[in-house]
Parts: sequence; structure tokens; C-alpha cells
Amino acid sequence: MPELPEVETIRKQLSKKLPFEISRVETSEVVGSILKTEDFSPQGLVIKKIKRKGKLLEFVLNDDKRILSHLGMSGSWRISNSPTGEKHAHVVLSGPKGYLSYIDPRRFGNMYFVSKLKAQLHLDRLGVDIGSPQFTPEYVYEVLKKFPNKQLKPFLLDQAYFAGSGNYIACEICARAGIRPSRRCGKVTKKECLKIVEGTKSVLTGSLKRNGMTFSGGYVDAFGEKGDGVENLVVFAQKECGLCGGIVKKTVLAQRGTYYCPSCQK
Repeated sequence: MPELPEVETIRKQLSKKLPFEISRVETSEVVGSILKTEDFSPQGLVIKKIKRKGKLLEFVLNDDKRILSHLGMSGSWRISNSPTGEKHAHVVLSGPKGYLSYIDPRRFGNMYFVSKLKAQLHLDRLGVDIGSPQFTPEYVYEVLKKFPNKQLKPFLLDQAYFAGSGNYIACEICARAGIRPSRRCGKVTKKECLKIVEGTKSVLTGSLKRNGMTFSGGYVDAFGEKGDGVENLVVFAQKECGLCGGIVKKTVLAQRGTYYCPSCQK
């Protein structure tokens, strides 16, 4: 699933095409599982800006309209000068500047065409973006205190508190903070919350510099290119810890594969 760095990479790439006038909208026969609003009629409008909160893209249009796009497990937006011919292109926005195509083989993504007010209701359901200045050690400590019995790594996946996090990011945060993924939140100290924030910045910065992470059969950016961020990983899908050289172990927490280093995570 695309996480914050992958979604942000696509946002930046799409933004270079703005303003983008939507002259025509084409949808596939199976787009119904993706479109979550009956009315999807942005034709005649202009995309003025693209924002992001967590893993949710917000296309800002004129007339106080918004397109919200969550990429799900396998979604991506593609920039092209002509139709992509992609089998899984389910929404295609075209205009004088070319084509913006939403491609999603597994169709777990979702999209809304709503007013500015309704868009804000969706955005308000998300917690603090883990890449924002609001993601501070104080914020992390206060949130963890509220849920002392939760295990740290599964809780880091909760978008209501950690918007933008995902499985590889959560594993990497725990590794860089030196905390065992199964540690109960109530056992995390204030000092360790600082390490969580620093570890978050480290994994996000490394991934963003390399246009995100591409695992087998996974994410591509708005130009169809894979991300090179896997070389920045220290434990996720690794055999040896990139921090201490120890043997990385894999376990399952909350039904998600979880990687950690027993040597340097306590």
C-alpha cells in the first residue's frame, strides 16, 4: 500500500501539471467500487492545487469543489500526453495539458467528488500527519498515554492518530527508535517519544529522496517509475539490521507482518 512518501511523491509530480483544466472525464465499467459519490462530474472545472493529509490526496478545484483520492493497496495517478492504454485505468481526466489517469489493479482505492465542506469532514477524521510540524514528541506521548495497553507498532498504523503511516514505516520507526514493536504504549517513555519522532523523520526523508518504496509488484509514481527507497530500509524485509548488523526477525502483530531486530530493539 502506498504510504506517506509514495503519496507525497505522486502529489508533487501531479502538481507540476497545474493548473489542469478538466475537459473530459472517462471511467471504466468497474469504477463503481472506487467512486464513493454518485455524482462524479468535475468536467469544466480546473484543478488549482493538490494537497495531502496522511495518505489522502485533495484535489482543489474551482467552485469550492474537491476530489478526494485514497490510493488503497495498488492505486496510482499517471501523467501522460496521450491515453495510457492501461487496462486498469478506472478514472481518466483529460484536458489541454494531457491526461491524468487513476490506475488501480486491485480496486481498493476510493474517490469522492464533494464540496469543500464535505471534504473537510473526511480530512478531520485523520489524525496528525506524521510528516507535519504538529507531529511532536509531546503529541506522541499524550496519544500513547491514552492507550497504554495497545502494542506500539500496530497502534502506529491507526490513521486517526498517525496519518500517513503504514506497515513499512511503522516497522522502521520502531527500529530507529530502538523499541520492540510489541512494547505496550504505556511503557514508552518521553525520551523514547523523541526517538519515535526523530525515527519518523529519518525514514520519511530517506524514502522521499528516492521517490518512495517499491516492493515486488507494487507502487509506481506518476510517470510509471519505481521508487528506490528500499535501500534506505534498516529492518523491513531485511535479513540483517541496517543499524547493528544483527539478524532481523519477522513476526505477526495484529495480522500484519512485522520486522524487528532483537539485538537493538528492547
